[in-house]
Amino acid sequence: MTLMGFVRSYPQLVAMRFLLGAAEAGFYPGVVFYLSMWYPKYKLLYRIALFTGAAGAAGAFSGLLAYIIGLMNNVGHFEGWSWIFIIQGLATIVICLVAAFVLVDYPDTAKFLSVEEKRFVEQQRMLDVEGDGEGTVAQRILSAFTDWQVWTMAFVLMSLCVPAYGITFFLPTILDNFGYNVAISQLLTVPVYVAATISMISVAHFSDTINIRFPFIVVSEFVGLSGYIIQITDASMGIKYFGTFLIVVGTYTGIPCSVGWLANNLQGKYKRAVGGALQVGTANLGGIIASSIFRTQDEPRFILGFAIEIGFLCMGLIVTVLSAYAYHRANTARIAHASTDGISGAKYAVDLYVI
Repeated sequence: MTLMGFVRSYPQLVAMRFLLGAAEAGFYPGVVFYLSMWYPKYKLLYRIALFTGAAGAAGAFSGLLAYIIGLMNNVGHFEGWSWIFIIQGLATIVICLVAAFVLVDYPDTAKFLSVEEKRFVEQQRMLDVEGDGEGTVAQRILSAFTDWQVWTMAFVLMSLCVPAYGITFFLPTILDNFGYNVAISQLLTVPVYVAATISMISVAHFSDTINIRFPFIVVSEFVGLSGYIIQITDASMGIKYFGTFLIVVGTYTGIPCSVGWLANNLQGKYKRAVGGALQVGTANLGGIIASSIFRTQDEPRFILGFAIEIGFLCMGLIVTVLSAYAYHRANTARIAHASTDGISGAKYAVDLYVI
């Protein structure tokens, strides 16, 4: 990111952006997997939301920061946008250097935990997590590619990511079409992302409390859908600004829920690590879609782009409901099988899918 501030041509910018994407591709699924090695099922989503909420907070802070750094235009013969990349990139480097010495891999390697604390963390996590099962490491990894859950949840996540990327990429442009200059448009994005961060963390906490996932994804899709429907109409500026709140709050809230849902239901650390990467990697293709559907010739209403976003959210709603039904059927079959075999509820509960 830092080097993007020094580019002087479009090919250089594309090269730096490619390297940035390659470097950060595994970051989010890696963090989700890391958290799943520390927390049990119904304490995991809240932690994922805290981490993902940092993206929402960054969205709020970056708008304000971009406005402030933009005032550095021509300082050191660099334009304001160059300083945005340079300063934010350097901050990331410093944080990464600190994290390299602070983060530990697993609870049993954490020096800051006592033996009793390590045992407690592991026991809590293992109460509802199966082992890796039989087979070689390669077989466990390959099993993630053939599991229906991975690809279904990847589509659910994509149905949220495409609208989220779309509004993230073009929110300042959309606000600029309301008649404000670039600086004011940047500042108007701040309360939108603050609201999304609060919603994301609150919903995750409530979902962990009642031990259920899919209703919150459905509601998130509906909220985002309502926001895009408002945008596609010829409503007033104030109502459309409210619609941007619904879009960002809905899509950002649903993303950690869908990621946590898959992490809860993939058993075994190898399968969970690869499955999470496949889910996030596939869903991130939504960034390519979102960057292509808001065309300049469609300004100021962007009807084509908004219509495509609405389509993704509708498809996501359908797949989410069907997935919940499939999990319910699978749980019913497992309970019946356990009852027939005389297995106690405590023993087969670990095999049940989170719904």
